[in-house]
Amino acid sequence: MGYAQDTSVPIERTRLEIERTLMRYGADGFYYGTTGKGAVIGFKYKGRVIQEPILLPHRDKFSALKSGETKWQQEHRRIWRVELLFIKAALEKVDSGLTTFENVFLAQTCLPGGQTVSQVLEPQFQKMLSDGTMPKLLTE
Repeated sequence: MGYAQDTSVPIERTRLEIERTLMRYGADGFYYGTTGKGAVIGFKYKGRVIQEPILLPHRDKFSALKSGETKWQQEHRRIWRVELLFIKAALEKVDSGLTTFENVFLAQTCLPGGQTVSQVLEPQFQKMLSDGTMPKLLTE
């Protein structure tokens, strides 16, 4: 499993810690929500809207623990802790001048139509990888 595999920190506490971390590094808005595939964290940073998906495993793949909770619940807590670790590390790296915000969060940046850069470009990227061709330039 990896990092934070035995965490007992409730998801709500981790989510609050993520929000505080984002605000400490200059975010001026925060939201989270749940989807059919997991959850999403959104925040506004220097005029950019970022949407960070959190893919959570489906309940069917996990069994119960002796404590009465499920491995599924434990895994969800762990994944939220991993997300917190990523956000802290990424923003500290940006704040320290070791990288740019765009290098870390470009794929999760929301475009005017509401989709993220990743949602728009990933199908094109997969096609380039599979057939080995580059898309035609606008000038061709």
